[in-house]
Amino acid sequence: MTRIIIGILIIVIGLSALIGVSLFKFAFALTLIIIGIRIITGVSWQRSHWGRDRKATTTEDFLNEVAIFSPLDKTVRSEGFRGGKIVVVFGGGQIDISQVKAFEKNVNIELTAVFGGAKLIIPKNWRVNSQGVGIFGGYSNKAVAAEGETTLSIKGAAIFGGVEIIN
Repeated sequence: MTRIIIGILIIVIGLSALIGVSLFKFAFALTLIIIGIRIITGVSWQRSHWGRDRKATTTEDFLNEVAIFSPLDKTVRSEGFRGGKIVVVFGGGQIDISQVKAFEKNVNIELTAVFGGAKLIIPKNWRVNSQGVGIFGGYSNKAVAAEGETTLSIKGAAIFGGVEIIN
């Protein structure tokens, strides 16, 4: 909880610094915003995949993806999927988990887009519980209701951006 409060505080300070037009102020504000998002998500700098080709197919059971100023295009084919965290900042892309098999009956994903967009493609037989909020953006669940055993709970926000959930 402390991590989230400190992260939000740093983001607010960074956004308030954006009021000025100075290049130094912009760079400083952007740095604070990125550090705040990193603190909130708990992702280390080594795992951010800066500058790498983000189109990938993986068999990871837990996603921990951060895309900052870069595209994100990932297909997951896990036999024991557990959920994950996805953060997109000043970028966009999609995560396709439509072919995964869940480890448990309840799967949790945190999905946040800041000044960018993210699309999550889920399995057709999963139920979805979406608790996202759009702040100067949109957070939409367009998944068709299903009667499967697995329930996917998605929490997050779209701040000046968009999140779309489909199956």
